[in-house]
Amino acid sequence: MFESIIVFIIKYKYAFLFYLIIALLLLWKRKKIQTQARIILLYRSKFGLRFIEKISQRFRQPIILLGYIGVGAGYLGLFFISYILIKNLYDLIVKPAATSGVSLVLPGINVPGMGVLPFWYWILAIFLIALIHEFSHGIVARAHNLKVKNTGLVFLGPIIGAFVEPDEKKLKKQDDIKQYSVLAAGSFSNILLALFALLLLTFVFMPLQNSMVEPIGFSFADYYGVDSPAARAQLPFNTPITSINQQPTLDFYKFNDQLACLSPGEKITVQTKEKEYNLTLAATPEDPKNALFGIQNIKNEFELKTEYNQGAWQYTYSALNWFTSFLRWLFLLSLGIGLFNLLPLPIVDGGRMLQVYLHKKKGPQQGEKRYRQISFFFLLVLLLNLFYPLIRGWLGI
Repeated sequence: MFESIIVFIIKYKYAFLFYLIIALLLLWKRKKIQTQARIILLYRSKFGLRFIEKISQRFRQPIILLGYIGVGAGYLGLFFISYILIKNLYDLIVKPAATSGVSLVLPGINVPGMGVLPFWYWILAIFLIALIHEFSHGIVARAHNLKVKNTGLVFLGPIIGAFVEPDEKKLKKQDDIKQYSVLAAGSFSNILLALFALLLLTFVFMPLQNSMVEPIGFSFADYYGVDSPAARAQLPFNTPITSINQQPTLDFYKFNDQLACLSPGEKITVQTKEKEYNLTLAATPEDPKNALFGIQNIKNEFELKTEYNQGAWQYTYSALNWFTSFLRWLFLLSLGIGLFNLLPLPIVDGGRMLQVYLHKKKGPQQGEKRYRQISFFFLLVLLLNLFYPLIRGWLGI
């Protein structure tokens, strides 16, 4: 027991150190910390206000235009993420094999298709995403000549965020479109950041990286069930698989194409550099006609070409590989956080946009009542998305 605790602490040492620094900061600034709803801690400052003022006045008209475009993107995102959340919960309830598409993305968490999120990628990406998100609110507000009073940090347990605080009284007196543009600006900027990261990945970093390496197969980090064909054959984790039935498959896409031509019950042979493994394919839970190999957390493996496997080229590739991986996580986190903030929930941008709409549509009292009903519904849906798989496991459903 004690040894497992020590191993856990060592594994997440940077996360523990980070939260220790945060705790010391809260203790040091405790006189300036304000509490809301007993569990939310706010630290207000004037950090970045000059920058917000400078950018908003220098590029006022383009910022206003982008803000209006962001309103349309914001409402599209609100409907899209709401639909995805409801559909994902429906799939969890009616399909026993379904997995949740919603999870907290924290360092050390294994994200399907991406692997384990490293601490430094997480902290750098979250800092950049939060900075751009909140400053976008402030810049659009100032472009509409609305006062921005403070910037700051918000703490909700282990969840840390940032905020920019415009003059709420004056904001509520503005035209609907201006209110929407200020509220949607943060999420819209996160979506643009995600698209920028994707463009850099697609047209710059990945082509450069691919030109320096050659494929050697694919590996996996987990079995798809303890009784899957791969598990029964004891295929080793993190070991490149190079062929199936003597047909070279130097990446998973080629392997999957070969697998698609096979049926449940067929015997196959897969090769690694060290050993050959024989196994019998099973049927997938979703469609018994499709063959199941039984692996997940799959990764294509590469090695440096000979001409780049020496001297300064090795360091160049290491730096390139670091930025490529970081941009992948930045894309995922920025898009996910941007869409999450468009959910019709209390506090987040989507909820406030919905609140403005319902107040104008149905009046302050009836609109607020309907807003609370809708936001409570989506809060319940979100919590069920997060915890229903655990409840289902406990109950053995």
